[in-house]
Amino acid sequence: AFVGPTGGGKTTTASLIARLYDPDMGMVLLNGRDIRSFTSEERSEMIGFILQEPFLFTGTVKENIIYGNKWLEGVTFEELQEMISREGLDDLLVRFENGLETKITNSGELLSLGQKQLVAFMRAVLRKPALLILDEATANIDTVTEQQLESILKRLPESTTKIIIAHRLNTIANADEIFFINTSGLIRAGSMENAIQLLMNSSRDS
Repeated sequence: AFVGPTGGGKTTTASLIARLYDPDMGMVLLNGRDIRSFTSEERSEMIGFILQEPFLFTGTVKENIIYGNKWLEGVTFEELQEMISREGLDDLLVRFENGLETKITNSGELLSLGQKQLVAFMRAVLRKPALLILDEATANIDTVTEQQLESILKRLPESTTKIIIAHRLNTIANADEIFFINTSGLIRAGSMENAIQLLMNSSRDS
């Protein structure tokens, strides 16, 4: 988990990990390899990224959640429905008036931010990435739905590494490692108590 003050660099760090842009110096290693040595297709297959305000394109919910997923190329409507059910995503899909066929226009202007995040969530979970980055991915979602998402995430392979960026510390209670990030760098916080103390100290300093 990454915690820290607003503007401290949490999203920047995650974006570097996903190679949304490159560092000015040094390198990012993914599985021991310079991330720049992977093709964009390889990175897309290995890394999932759910943003606080996800980008959606004009089309349907179905087209948005299978986009860029080579394992779902040519999948039928019925096969996709079965996969969604198997992954426990049914309760998310019913939030859309016409299910998979719900129309999305102009980057999802007719959807709430919460619905946009659910589309991005389904897209990422069906990809089963080796690395999943959640950047305030439940910021616009109610508590009950957030609990459902946590349950769905637990279904991902144990080999999936999840990086969670959060302001609400309750969302990272089960993190194996907590890192505090601010403009001066990254600190391995260790315990939740230590992360809270660092966050409080940073807030006072600012």
